[in-house]
Amino acid sequence: MITQRISVVLIFIALLSLNGQSQSDMDDRSLRFGLMGSPNFGWLRPEIKELEKDGLQPRLGFGYGVMMDYKFTDSPNYLFSTGANITTNGGGLIEPWETVITETDTAFRFLGKNDRTYRLQYVNVPLLLKMRTGDVGYMSYFGAIGFDASFRTRARVNNTYTWLGNSALQPDDEEDMDLNSNINFMRLALNITLGAEYNLTGNTNIYAGLGIHNGFTNMFNNKGGSNILKPASDGTPELDSSGNVIVSQRKDAKTMYISLDIGVFF
Repeated sequence: MITQRISVVLIFIALLSLNGQSQSDMDDRSLRFGLMGSPNFGWLRPEIKELEKDGLQPRLGFGYGVMMDYKFTDSPNYLFSTGANITTNGGGLIEPWETVITETDTAFRFLGKNDRTYRLQYVNVPLLLKMRTGDVGYMSYFGAIGFDASFRTRARVNNTYTWLGNSALQPDDEEDMDLNSNINFMRLALNITLGAEYNLTGNTNIYAGLGIHNGFTNMFNNKGGSNILKPASDGTPELDSSGNVIVSQRKDAKTMYISLDIGVFF
């Protein structure tokens, strides 16, 4: 239903752009550049039943960078929009967990759950078709649809444990742990953005947009540690007849976020 409504809005914007008497700042230019900042609200969507969410577990993030519009036809109403920005986002997931600690040549095994908060940073390159209206006074309106191609630069995680039983040796919670080796280098997402521009003077426009960034590639890679333990009914690891944890399938979750994009075109 949401996708259908967005499609209707984009079609409406396209029809307006055909009929509008454009006085756009791109009438005489094929390229324009700008700067932008982008606070966002992100979360993770598990794709396998072994991963659990405790509510939405959202995370606030931020992005900043440059943007570019290219007029690829004679009309200023149809643009190829791209750029590059550094974006942080993330969210939370819960999974079964096992840790073994060795003290004075004795191994102690701990079973429980790990409530993990992921903090991810990417260099993001949007590849969008932008359709915008002619000027309505000092305003113009647009809809853009396309893809995000993102490249991981940093992945950190906070681990919050809930252990079975009680022992002084139980591992403490951990903060700001490096997780680069378990997170995919590339992320692809659907990007749908709606917004408006206000002409300040000449070629200078203030830009504002609301974007939905729907990831469709797995955030986890195939390297060691990317398989999840099979959970028992209480969410802690299930054991086989020999008392060993049962390793299940590869972890699979998608990154999602909504951004408020604010910037200036020059």
